[in-house]
Amino acid sequence: MTTTEVRQPPALPLVLGLAVLALGLVLGWFAAPLAGGIAGLIDATPLPVPRLLTLIESLPLPWTLGILGGLGLVGGGFIAFMTVGEAPQLTVADDHLEHRQEEREVWIERSDVGAAFRDKEYLVLLRPDGGLRARLDADTLSAARVREALTGHGWPWRDADPHEQLFERWVDGRPGFTAAEHEALRRRLEERKDAVARRQADEDLAALGLVARVRDDRIQVRRTVSAEGARGADR
Repeated sequence: MTTTEVRQPPALPLVLGLAVLALGLVLGWFAAPLAGGIAGLIDATPLPVPRLLTLIESLPLPWTLGILGGLGLVGGGFIAFMTVGEAPQLTVADDHLEHRQEEREVWIERSDVGAAFRDKEYLVLLRPDGGLRARLDADTLSAARVREALTGHGWPWRDADPHEQLFERWVDGRPGFTAAEHEALRRRLEERKDAVARRQADEDLAALGLVARVRDDRIQVRRTVSAEGARGADR
């Protein structure tokens, strides 16, 4: 079986690590005059000048470069290590795809997907009825390479959510939603920064026939095609 693998650029951890190191060196170079400037501004007010600023202002350049450059080196190494460890990997075949990140691996059958598209840092896969099949982290993966991998294996790629026009802003207590739906949407908003809890909230919403996303720290929601049909039949 022919597969296509998409990984983050090998140079990315090094670039990020060097960027943090460079920031530390720049701060080390300008630390004393910057601290002096801030101390002068504070001294013109009734507030006392923090002793830390006075100390930094008095340090010679080799000291500030050594201290902040060393911190930049340690921070850069940590960022590079974390970037490697948390990097997502995507393997695409004609009949399925696999997504791996840290300890979590996901296998998704092609027959379960009706549309695939990029939404900011995520690869979103929708079921044929418009429901959410998966929202996969693709933050450090090239958007062009992800698109090429999926289209090359015949997956239904879209440039945007094909159900974009169905999203509406959710407000807690807004008419048109049941108590269970409000509770699930409330939880989805609260857990938007916790990946595990967010996935569980998305699954709970999918069971209710809802798809949610966050825009400007607000929830937007739509119903799946099958859910809309069921609501129409009940009216």
